[in-house]
Amino acid sequence: MKILLTIGIVFLTLSVCAQSPGEQVAAKIAKKMKDSLALTEEQRVAIYDINMQMHNKKMPLFIKYKGTDSLRILLQRIENSRDTLYSAVLPPEKYLLYKQKKTVLVYDK
Repeated sequence: MKILLTIGIVFLTLSVCAQSPGEQVAAKIAKKMKDSLALTEEQRVAIYDINMQMHNKKMPLFIKYKGTDSLRILLQRIENSRDTLYSAVLPPEKYLLYKQKKTVLVYDK
């Protein structure tokens, strides 16, 4: 029994370590939103997918525009699309709650 538990922990650790930093961030955001907004598993997966799409759009910009002023502007354009993408996934009441929590997070530090 201890061996099976140890093997399970090893596989879990390896699967977490196998995730890219982008996948880890997307998973963390999706989990936090699932917990704080009481999302369904389907909604959590959709939020994860949106964050991965955004990450995949940003990575080429980091490479191409590294060290330039353009990078910040281009990344902000991608970030500005986040709420619109979330609104397509979240029901209106959960989207409103998301916006309220985001406002508190951004402006009430």
